[in-house]
Amino acid sequence: MLSHLRGLRQACRWRAAHFGVQQNLTGEGRKIALTFDDGPGPFTPAILDVLADAGVAATFFCLAPVAEAHPDLIHRMSAEGHAVGSHGTRHCELHTMRGRELAADLRHARNTIQGIARRPVDLYRPAHGNVDARITVATKCLRLTTWLWTVDPGDWRPDIVTETIVTACDGVSEGDVILVHDGMEEPLAPEALDRSSTVEALPRIIESARSRDLSFTTLER
Repeated sequence: MLSHLRGLRQACRWRAAHFGVQQNLTGEGRKIALTFDDGPGPFTPAILDVLADAGVAATFFCLAPVAEAHPDLIHRMSAEGHAVGSHGTRHCELHTMRGRELAADLRHARNTIQGIARRPVDLYRPAHGNVDARITVATKCLRLTTWLWTVDPGDWRPDIVTETIVTACDGVSEGDVILVHDGMEEPLAPEALDRSSTVEALPRIIESARSRDLSFTTLER
């Protein structure tokens, strides 16, 4: 698992360097960011409860069809000070889409989520962190800021346990962007749909970060 996570981290760094996307916070002091992909879903309310209790604002990259099915959760995210971004309309391999199809997908997703949130949606995270020249051109034309991450504790794995997620986040430092999931699109196995390990890990991740004088922020600028 550790070698796989290192491989994902290196791939994200390469993409960030070659395609000009955002990966870590800069000029923000001792701040880090919690980000959630693939939602909203059945576990999103519990995650929002944890964040509210801790006074932490996060960033949620939402899938447009799921957002349409759960507008109340998008409204709650906005009302509670979280940033809402786009994760596209479907969790597919973006390299299979032609340029115009890709641009239309990104535009539709942004407009859909923006209409539900009743606020501008300028943040975008591509499925699987896939970025290439076509995606870069499309996002620039749509004035979307593409964000990857620096820390992936692998909570998308079907066999993940709370302790593994917490341990993977123990080494976060200023500027880090943590990737976790409040939903699970195209899970590797049905067990991955259960987000309870992520919910249980959150208070400990927050406590650990704060014990090292780190604070949380969103990706909105």
